[in-house]
Amino acid sequence: MRDISCKLLSTTLKINEIGVQKKETIEVEIPLIKVEDVYANEYYKANQQGYKPSLRLKISNLNYDNQSELIYMNETYSIIRTQEVTADELVLICERKIRNVKNNKS
Repeated sequence: MRDISCKLLSTTLKINEIGVQKKETIEVEIPLIKVEDVYANEYYKANQQGYKPSLRLKISNLNYDNQSELIYMNETYSIIRTQEVTADELVLICERKIRNVKNNKS
């Protein structure tokens, strides 16, 4: 079963009451338009550059604000690149990294 939404992750620096800066992760849940398979041609081109794309998500262009990570089906992915399909739709090409796997286990 596929999820109908994902959470885009962004990180900001917040200053606490004693003046120490701490990273804070903000999760924004957005609806998905479509989940697509990674194209073979795209996979091989990305693999030559050291990436391993494993997920393509089509979302509304209005929901994306240059986030670098997302959570889909309780798995964390890094966003490799974006592709504008129409003026209203954007495709996020994502990969799972070792760093993402370690973050999910804590």
